Amino acid sequence: MGQVLFVVWRESFEALLVIGIIYAWIKRHPDARNGMKFLWGGVALGVIISIVLALLIYGVFNVLDDTGQSLFMIFMEILACILIVQMVYWMNKHGSSMKSEIETGISRNAEHHNWWGATIIIAIAIAREGSEIVVFLSSFIMSLNAENASEFFLEAGGGILIAALTLYAFLLTNRFVSWRIFFKVTGIILLFLALSLLLKGVEEIANLLIEYDYSIPEFLIYPAWDSTAFLDDSNIAGNFISSFFAYRSQPIWLSVITFVVYWIVVITLFTRSKRNA
Repeated sequence: MGQVLFVVWRESFEALLVIGIIYAWIKRHPDARNGMKFLWGGVALGVIISIVLALLIYGVFNVLDDTGQSLFMIFMEILACILIVQMVYWMNKHGSSMKSEIETGISRNAEHHNWWGATIIIAIAIAREGSEIVVFLSSFIMSLNAENASEFFLEAGGGILIAALTLYAFLLTNRFVSWRIFFKVTGIILLFLALSLLLKGVEEIANLLIEYDYSIPEFLIYPAWDSTAFLDDSNIAGNFISSFFAYRSQPIWLSVITFVVYWIVVITLFTRSKRNA
């Protein structure tokens, strides 16, 4: 389940970074004591919203029949892919101004002694990161049972703990480590994770169409090549690369086409954004 640890770590790091920015600003405010109450209130509210969303997804999944569950999982996988790309795109475009944007929003409310407004900003920021985690991990959440629940929650808790330690390490070494490089590297890995989710969804759509006797071009489900002898995606190393970097040792042509189209769209999107900037 290494994907769970990585996604929770990356998104929790971002959430803790937001909390740290707001905490540092409130500490300098004359009404800091009062502001801190609303800060932690906003954090709690954001966490509650994320938990409610996770329970809602789990509840909806369990009331559906087998076909409904398959379609719901495909929908969540594709939605998660879109959200990951959108989030990486947003961080790439606004990451450098994130601190000033957050402080401006909090400052505007604090000037009018409207700490409730600041609470809403904080709750939305936390709920955004939390809801992204929930959607990204929806396929894991929907398959939770007595056997794998402990492993899932252990990885999720480990991701949060490592995120806190990572932020602390960054604060200690911010003169030597580039935040820009950190977000770029983890952003690229997230884009590959998004592709893994998209491929999984597309392959499940093909399986459903075959199961219900819908005709699709046969070449789309033929293996494009076989690299099992070089790296089998069923062994430990191959499975790891498959989970994080969308590797397939026997990819069908539909997966290959999806892979190429995905990267054309993503590269075009980010290139255009960089040119506009």
